Amino acid sequence: MHALAQFILKGRTQAIVVAAVAALLPLLFWLSAAAVCLVTLRKGATEGGIILLGALAPAIMWSRQGDLTPIIVILGSFILATVLRSSVSWQRTIQASLLLAVIAGLVQQQLNGDVLEQVVIAAQKMMSQASPEIGASMSGDSQWLLQATLGAFDALHFAMMLSSLFLARWWQSKLYNPGGLQQEFHQLRLSPLFALSLLAITVFTTSGDGEFIRWVPLLVSPLIIAGLALAHGSVAKRSLGRPWIIALYIAVIFLQSYVITMLVILAAIDTLVDIRNKIPASQ
Repeated sequence: MHALAQFILKGRTQAIVVAAVAALLPLLFWLSAAAVCLVTLRKGATEGGIILLGALAPAIMWSRQGDLTPIIVILGSFILATVLRSSVSWQRTIQASLLLAVIAGLVQQQLNGDVLEQVVIAAQKMMSQASPEIGASMSGDSQWLLQATLGAFDALHFAMMLSSLFLARWWQSKLYNPGGLQQEFHQLRLSPLFALSLLAITVFTTSGDGEFIRWVPLLVSPLIIAGLALAHGSVAKRSLGRPWIIALYIAVIFLQSYVITMLVILAAIDTLVDIRNKIPASQ
């Protein structure tokens, strides 16, 4: 990865080649987005925009085949890189990512709504064949399933845009400021207004009849990131070592909603009391 980052920054031609080839290959568009972000972070939006043009050509090809994710992630990541470079604020970058994911979700629903409905119908048929009881219970929930599917895509786009930007920022940190990204992530803390607004809207969307359920995964995503940042920062301050972080991610995988709920709550509390400052550093 270190060598790849050096190659990308070696020149415009090298960066365009990496961005275009990665965007052309299946499931490697995130790498293309990271290449665009790295050039943007290091050299500015003008140079990054030139690399973006090289990446968009294959992404447009994928969009013509019905897959909008590559173009959403590549273009969205570029915008986030410009926001981070100008604001030097991860909170503003996360807010921008949230807005971009909402816009992308609405555009995707408008352009690919019929395809997504077919996916839901196919999933219902598969579940009915595998288990008639589950299929019967799902038969009246096609609209809820469609909203849940849309919500999954929204959260995926949010996560992939930010992940590509994080990768690019990690490359930049490795090359020019070792440990810089780690320090930034450990200090990431949302403002009370932003965090509590997300919680309030989440409660509102879950209290209805499911019409707005699609937005729940997206709304809690910034709080999950802030919760993970709190965990990483606290472990580092106490010098507890990597096993604690590994245990956290294992718990996220196997306990899922329980650990995610805990992260969301801790992130919200942290906005009010600054938990990290109250944790004594290791001696």
